[in-house]
Amino acid sequence: MTSNALPQENHRILIIDDNEAIHDDLRKILAPDQAGAGELQDDEAFLFGIEPLNLIRFDVQSAYQGQEGLERVRQSLLDGRPFAVAFVDIRMPPGWDGVETITRIREVDPNLQTVICTAYSDYSWSDIHRRLGHSDSLLILKKPFDNIEVTQLAYALSRKWQVSRQAELRMADMDRLVAIRTAELQEAQQRIQRELEDRTAAQEAFQTIFQSGPFGIALIDKQGSYIDVNRSYEQLLGLEKQDLIGRNIGTLSVQDRRIFEECRDELRSQGRIEAKEINLLLKREEPRTVLIWVRRVEIQDCRHDLLFILDITERRRMEEELRRARTAAEEAARAKTEFVTNVSHEIRTPMNGIIGFTQLALNAEPTPEQREYLNTVETSAQALLGIINNILDFSKIESGRLELERLSFSLRECLEAARMTVSPEAIRKGLELTIETAPEVPDALAGDPGKLRQVVLNLLGNGLKFTEHGSVTLRVSMEEAAGRRAILHFTVEDTGIGIPPEKQARVFEPFRQVDGSVTRKYGGTGLGLAISAKLVEIMGGRIWLESEPGRGTKFHFTCRFDLAQAEVTAPRKAAAVPAGHTLLSILVTDDNPTNRTLASLLLKKYGHTVVTAANGVEAVERVAEHRFDLVLMDLQMPEMDGFQALAEIRKLEGRLGRHIPVVAMTAHAVEGEREHCLEAGMDDYLSKPYGATDLLNLVSRVGDQFSLECNPPAPGPKAILPD
Repeated sequence: MTSNALPQENHRILIIDDNEAIHDDLRKILAPDQAGAGELQDDEAFLFGIEPLNLIRFDVQSAYQGQEGLERVRQSLLDGRPFAVAFVDIRMPPGWDGVETITRIREVDPNLQTVICTAYSDYSWSDIHRRLGHSDSLLILKKPFDNIEVTQLAYALSRKWQVSRQAELRMADMDRLVAIRTAELQEAQQRIQRELEDRTAAQEAFQTIFQSGPFGIALIDKQGSYIDVNRSYEQLLGLEKQDLIGRNIGTLSVQDRRIFEECRDELRSQGRIEAKEINLLLKREEPRTVLIWVRRVEIQDCRHDLLFILDITERRRMEEELRRARTAAEEAARAKTEFVTNVSHEIRTPMNGIIGFTQLALNAEPTPEQREYLNTVETSAQALLGIINNILDFSKIESGRLELERLSFSLRECLEAARMTVSPEAIRKGLELTIETAPEVPDALAGDPGKLRQVVLNLLGNGLKFTEHGSVTLRVSMEEAAGRRAILHFTVEDTGIGIPPEKQARVFEPFRQVDGSVTRKYGGTGLGLAISAKLVEIMGGRIWLESEPGRGTKFHFTCRFDLAQAEVTAPRKAAAVPAGHTLLSILVTDDNPTNRTLASLLLKKYGHTVVTAANGVEAVERVAEHRFDLVLMDLQMPEMDGFQALAEIRKLEGRLGRHIPVVAMTAHAVEGEREHCLEAGMDDYLSKPYGATDLLNLVSRVGDQFSLECNPPAPGPKAILPD
């Protein structure tokens, strides 16, 4: 409670007396009947012409023994309605007397004003004083008592109770204010002490930083003279502090004075210098390259400049070395990419002849023994082609040139196509090869089916390669579904040789297999799993394995797909050239005689007329002299490559008055090559090595697109050069 909430007037009186008549008398005096008192005051006002008094009516409570009085006082305090005055009889047999009662009451409520009512006392005043003390809250009222005296005591003591409480509250407020002010003064004193300590610590810290920092620091006055320098500054310039103090900053030797003047101009105009690079000429060693910063500061109301110098000579040397190393690394990466691409091209070119002529031989009704030999040749060629494709894929991934397609496809058809690809190997080894797809797995997906099929093929092929007995199983389940997206969980489980725990972490590293003996027994480049891991990562998933030697391996991977908006149609399978197809006049341009012969034989077998050219120059000459429905153009050729020849042919079209379809045929099968060819003006693209069906379907497709209706023939028979 504060002085703003002072106690209200307290008119509660407690009478403690064993004589009931005393209670009645005091109650009549202190709490008279309101109606009678009011009538009496009205009569007095009428008879004597005086204003009626506003008399206080006290709230009088009674107790007939000291113990009862003590309980009434205690309860009043608990109720928050304390008594202001207590009239206590001095003699109350058989219990406590008045002195004992007052002593006990003071222990409970020391603020209670007490009046001893006595006609005869067993105590002398000295005894009472000894027991109760000479207190200003104790009065003695002799019986029989006077009404006015009782009333005056009640008025005075209740008012005194209120004033005492107010004084106590005001004193408490004063104590509280004094405590608050004292605390504030102590806090201010502590704050000042802390500020002094912080300032001292800051000065010490500044000196520590100033002296031990790796930057060279100098404090310069407004005339440009040194006031102080740190040890790094001394070491940088090779001079002692005493040799620098008082000297002008202009005595610094710089390689280019123009830059020094620029620094001065910048400081005058902007009041600061930001990371300006200059070369210092020092007598003790070679020039040093430094960065300087300058800040204007006020010290004791005087302008000063704070100069920072950082020696970056070694950093510049390292940056130059890193630049050269980066250039060398980029050149090495470029050389590696070119090497892989060239090797791929050089291998694909003869592979085209091997695969193509093998297929021609297989279609020529060989003997069973010859067919077996030819099948072996074709299988070996396809295996070699797979190795080349893996190396190319890994090169694309390493260079960051591998991009995902987004196509709608059927998951189950994609997986079945992968199974059909490797099923001959499973049949050959007598292994069970199955696919189990959970019912909740959606079939219509949007993503890159080619990359998914490649991962599945790698894992299925890996399982078949390392399994001699038992089975290889592909399981697909739903791991997570959210809106129009799904994360699928693929598991390829085999019953093969397994992988030791200490070797499992290496299987996803490129060019690594479990150990050398496995490599010798089973073969392989060790790229399949590394490529699979990268492809899975690109498709928003992860790959891991579980394995136990002798009990097989489980490869797990997840992929993120969108759900297709519409039902996926089955992919169209390559079909043989239909009967009654349009016969075309075709120019085959290739610097490799084997590839020219292969393409000629395949096309002639189906009735097309074929002319060949060994390079771009010959191709342009043939097109200028004769009419062709289609030009098959190799890209890498001597004298004039395919792109140059294409440009010359496109120039001829204006004179010939018609469009000449040109299809790129190349073993340079790298990411983006097809797009590059189409952007250059090619009408289509065919990658080597190609099969007979691939070539004939392309010719049929181009023939349909650029039919004779678009390019009507000239009158008379076509002029055909002998092959």
